[in-house]
Amino acid sequence: MSKNTVKLKNRSKLGEITRQREFITFVLLIVVLAVSLLSSKNFADISYILNATSRYMEYAIIALIMTLIIIAGQIDLSVASCMTCVATFTALMFRAGMPMGLAVVFGLASGFVLGLINGSLVAFGNLPPLIVTIGTMALFRGISQIFIGDKSISKFPKWFNGIEKLPVLKFGNTLVPITLILFIILAIGFFLLLHRTALGRNIFAIGTNKTAAIFSGVNTKKVILLLFAFSSFFAGIAGVMMMSRLLVARYDMAMGGELEIITMVLLGGTDINGGKGGILGTFLAVFIVIILKTGLMVASIKAQDQMFIMGALLLLSIIIPNIARIINEKRLSRI
Repeated sequence: MSKNTVKLKNRSKLGEITRQREFITFVLLIVVLAVSLLSSKNFADISYILNATSRYMEYAIIALIMTLIIIAGQIDLSVASCMTCVATFTALMFRAGMPMGLAVVFGLASGFVLGLINGSLVAFGNLPPLIVTIGTMALFRGISQIFIGDKSISKFPKWFNGIEKLPVLKFGNTLVPITLILFIILAIGFFLLLHRTALGRNIFAIGTNKTAAIFSGVNTKKVILLLFAFSSFFAGIAGVMMMSRLLVARYDMAMGGELEIITMVLLGGTDINGGKGGILGTFLAVFIVIILKTGLMVASIKAQDQMFIMGALLLLSIIIPNIARIINEKRLSRI
């Protein structure tokens, strides 16, 4: 084999890597980290970043299951409201005299039921997931407001408060948040499920061409139902985590959280039209959002300006992959 042939193969492999959506996300992560380091020396301290992750792990966990949903060509805008609803149910049952551990179990079960409602309407009612979950987004939060009103529920058991600070693992002298450990474990689990199992292949098939998936023998209704059920279940876990971190349950918890969750997924390279994406990209995008938002807070950027920046980032996450695809198509057409 000639040296020129080897060089061409190496260039081909390099070009293939740079065209991967995850590569774009990785480069963006490096850029965001570099800019944050220039704005504050705190970002050079690993303990600073580890501590910052606690505020975002609830959304990060939901982003993992949301990746699967969007790959399947679906969308769930009710996840943040589901977080609130599960937290509300859990807090109400505790206030009624139920032990906190049992209240959490019942709260998570209620989250699974809420997901079944979404999934049934989409899978068996043949209703558009966007319309269904916009409706349940208002419904679930409305239920929370009916039961709690403008008040809040607090004074939970000591063992439940601040579970993200449980001493499970240390990095030097720095405590690694248990929520970060849970996120990493779940990311590995979802990666294996999506890329190494028949269910994962079915999810890609549904998102690529639902009709073809049906003719291939995929039980699309069952898969979609399960995705929405587990979406709300993991949203419930995130809601309980947030309630523990904030030491309170309110109807306006996680308000606007669906924007950050979807941004994490799309920024990770998952195609909003379905059929393309992966957990690795979402994993990297989570840390882009964490570093970016932490940097904005360090720079004392107002909350409304942060919302503007996140919205712009969401648009970029859709535009950049499309530009890369167009450039690649033009390059191939010249060959």
